[in-house]
Amino acid sequence: MKGLLLKESLVMIKNNKASLLIIPIFAVIGIINKQMMFILLIPVLLAMLPLGTMTYDEISRWNFYVQCMPVEKKRIVSSKYLTVVILALAGAFIVGCIKLIYDIAAGETDHRVIIMMIITAFTLGLLVPCISIPLNLKFGTAKGRIFYLIFTGIICGVLPSMFLSDDKNFTVKLAKLTGHFSVFSIISVAAVLVLLAVSWTISSMIYEHKEI
Repeated sequence: MKGLLLKESLVMIKNNKASLLIIPIFAVIGIINKQMMFILLIPVLLAMLPLGTMTYDEISRWNFYVQCMPVEKKRIVSSKYLTVVILALAGAFIVGCIKLIYDIAAGETDHRVIIMMIITAFTLGLLVPCISIPLNLKFGTAKGRIFYLIFTGIICGVLPSMFLSDDKNFTVKLAKLTGHFSVFSIISVAAVLVLLAVSWTISSMIYEHKEI
């Protein structure tokens, strides 16, 4: 598993340098415009990086050569999901740090809002990969990219536009949920774990029966 994770990391770093530069840009835009929605896109962008490695796997015929190695197909699928989870957690941590620093500078800190933003960031980070990975394994990255672009467009295009066109700040709306903090946290974490488990199970079944 360590070897598979190392391979994922090396491919991502080598082929996604431009994407990594976009992340601080979103952070700066969000802070300057006081729009937390831009900052919430950070875990989304990070967690979608493993989807790009699937394309390079097909181009380099890695999926073919890996069959010669003593590696179970489930471990190969698991390495993809574990990479996604790690990047989503990293993105959520970055969001939490930015929000905390911003609140301290503003002189008002609400830890419940910060925690909910972290949970929301983690959930958003896992959403697209959990839907796209099974589709990529089933139909290939070329066709799966169509769904990838649709989901990316919705999250990165429609949602920010909705909040930017509203008079109320996204953070204020999120703060209204603090009265139901426990319910929000439990439901969100449970939902994302179920989504992750279902997606992994489907992907494992598809890859197990897939002829390379």
